[in-house]
Amino acid sequence: MLPRLPTLLIAAAALGGCSVVPRSAWTYDGTHPLPRVTAEPGAVAPLTDRVAQLQLELNEVRAKIAAQPGTFERLPLYRQENDIHSRLAPLQRELAQYASAR
Repeated sequence: MLPRLPTLLIAAAALGGCSVVPRSAWTYDGTHPLPRVTAEPGAVAPLTDRVAQLQLELNEVRAKIAAQPGTFERLPLYRQENDIHSRLAPLQRELAQYASAR
């Protein structure tokens, strides 16, 4: 009984390790890599403008936060900052994808 326990634990660990491997890793073929993400300049320009606009909004909110004397006055501004970040982050990730594809 005792020699079977380590074997069982090793088998369980191996199967458990296989379950966390993403599905794309099982079908990856290095000889045929996926094409890089590309975008037309006409599609990237409005995205860049929107990122710049949100950055300006974020800077304005941060300036308001710095000007507030107390914590309770800052709380609504922190909520605004978080809302802007939640809109800004996906756009920045998309721009980073396009930049890395160059």
